[in-house]
Amino acid sequence: MKKTELLNDLFSFENKVIIITGGAGAIGSALAELLGNLGANVVITDINQERVNKVASEIQKETGKETLGLVADSTDENQMKELVDKVVAKFGKISGLVNNVGWGAATPIWGSDTEKMVNSYKLNTLSAYNLTKFCMPYLEKEENASVIFSNSRVGNTPSPEFIEYSTAKAALLNMAKSMAVISGPKVRFNTVMIGSVDNGESTLDAGFTMEMLQKINDSIVMKRRGLPMDIAYGIMFLMSKAASWVTGVDLTLDGGGRYESKMPKKED
Repeated sequence: MKKTELLNDLFSFENKVIIITGGAGAIGSALAELLGNLGANVVITDINQERVNKVASEIQKETGKETLGLVADSTDENQMKELVDKVVAKFGKISGLVNNVGWGAATPIWGSDTEKMVNSYKLNTLSAYNLTKFCMPYLEKEENASVIFSNSRVGNTPSPEFIEYSTAKAALLNMAKSMAVISGPKVRFNTVMIGSVDNGESTLDAGFTMEMLQKINDSIVMKRRGLPMDIAYGIMFLMSKAASWVTGVDLTLDGGGRYESKMPKKED
């Protein structure tokens, strides 16, 4: 097989139907565009009707692949079941799922309460569980079926400043590994552990200031925060045929992480 043919085969998503939650956001829309350009029929779901329609229309125009935009609240179990029914009615199958919805604001470790902790768990963990559960009967019928969980570096590192978000994401990481060991070899489950990404306004909404973001930029090994497409490339690889023997993995996408020298600084 020629080199070009091999690459096309490994990274082709022709005849695949991929659901992406949080699909109207920065990372979700970048991934949808990428997978559409590689041949997939993408289903994006989010809670903002205007944004969903706009992103779905743009992706279909860009890729030439039929793209479905559906409004749904990921924390509502019934709506997740209805979402799956609509996708199957439209395309007849589900080949892959990207549980990309999630969000968390800065919250000090003793500054939360039961309601806030539970709400974070519903959005960042339970939503992924419910949608994955409803997709499984269809995923099990597909070749190289794949489920991806968008996680965060706060999910596997001490993060007392983001106690609600980090706790929910830690639970998500363990849940993904549990799903992986029980579902092989039919369906693969992997997680991307995402570092600091430029998500536009949502980054500022989470409590970061421009001064904080500049400090993060300066401390990252690659000297910049990630772009949504940086994350999309990592997810695409994990869903591709090239990763067909990869399951139960948490792939860190953080530009090499943050590093500060332990040596004392030289005095001027």
